[in-house]
Amino acid sequence: MSHDTEVMALASQGGRLFAATDQWEYPGAPAAGQILVKDAADAPWRVFEQTGSLRVQALDSFPIPADQGLGAGHSLLVTQAVVNGRSEIQWLLDGAGSFAPDDAFVLPSTAAAVRSFGAHESAGVWSVYAGAEPTGILRATWSPIRHTLVFDPVSELTAPPPNSPGLKTQKVTGFADCGGALYVTINTTLYRRNDGAVQPGTARWAAVYQEPPVGARNSGLRGLTCVTHDGAPALLTSTEGDGDAFRFDHLPAGQVGGPAPGPGQAAAGLSPALEFDPGPALRQLLAEQGTTVPATGNGSIDYVIAAYNNFETIDADGASRQFFGVEHAYAGGCPPSRTCGPTASRAATFDAQAVFAVRTDTGGTPSYVLRALDGPDFTPAGPVGKPIRSGQAFVAIRTIKRSPFDAGRIYFAGYDANFYPADGTAWAASAPLTAVDASMNGERS
Repeated sequence: MSHDTEVMALASQGGRLFAATDQWEYPGAPAAGQILVKDAADAPWRVFEQTGSLRVQALDSFPIPADQGLGAGHSLLVTQAVVNGRSEIQWLLDGAGSFAPDDAFVLPSTAAAVRSFGAHESAGVWSVYAGAEPTGILRATWSPIRHTLVFDPVSELTAPPPNSPGLKTQKVTGFADCGGALYVTINTTLYRRNDGAVQPGTARWAAVYQEPPVGARNSGLRGLTCVTHDGAPALLTSTEGDGDAFRFDHLPAGQVGGPAPGPGQAAAGLSPALEFDPGPALRQLLAEQGTTVPATGNGSIDYVIAAYNNFETIDADGASRQFFGVEHAYAGGCPPSRTCGPTASRAATFDAQAVFAVRTDTGGTPSYVLRALDGPDFTPAGPVGKPIRSGQAFVAIRTIKRSPFDAGRIYFAGYDANFYPADGTAWAASAPLTAVDASMNGERS
């Protein structure tokens, strides 16, 4: 992956696996991300599109409903990058050899960047949504006749202007189509879209939950995903900083309105239920590896990101499970028995290990198991340099996908530069699901 520092997202489409990379914190020039593609299990990664973006932050693939003019079995790959001096949202159908100029929407400036995409069908109209910073939520409707997207240039939900009081970030961290409605998270707020003709006094996007205030450089809510709990649709999300995972049950029907909830409050009958606190699980994992970490103070875990993009649902060992990466940092420096990666803002030192969690919900209380990628390929080669280089640290699993080539394998990819110089630290790997199954059953593989 040359000088790429992070893999931001994986997406499978039409029997191929795509990856979005960046060169954030690469000290050389020029620094620009790429769209990569893997055509077969034994094929190398190759450049599908070289961009002018420092970071290609969003990449996703959505199944196109069978009633949208193409029949069953088709999907749309969508991304955003600076191409030929313009910031463009681009899309393509299965099997396309490249992005076509006609299948693109130009954003207002090269500073506009998309962090996440969503898709939702209402009243027979299928739409794709882009969460752009600082533009807001953009909607594109699918044309069953032209077989392409048609974007509305006017944002449906406008993000606060830069430097607004109390604003930490404008990052649109995720969408989820759940219970017949589309949801989105922007910083600390969860919104629900009201479809159809909106009643007077009702917003198109209604705020239904607001997380308590977060610290600097904190994106708030992460990993928004639709799951099934006790036979009903529910939302999962995590909170950056502590990494807690919450579930929202009893999703509302019809249109919702009313005043926006305050910090720590919910509306429309929603109430967050804490499912997972990663702190104790991380301390247990580290103890199994020979490192005792205190619960507080110097050497404790004081920062966690769980589920960067989403909780990836994969059928494994006879159950539908959610896989997600977990990054953690220590207060006061790296424990002597650990290998660490970047240090952010001279305060948080990030562990070099690639850690993931698996959620299993077969009714009642969901369970969580924490595991780390291991073996010779995933033993950090530290100590790290400045910049950190390939193999010295893995730090974060940002994205997880089931292999499009072999249903018995799973792909992991990531790294997080965390404001520290890096060169070639982006990584991707695959593992057999049998190994994951064994680890969930308490076996080491």
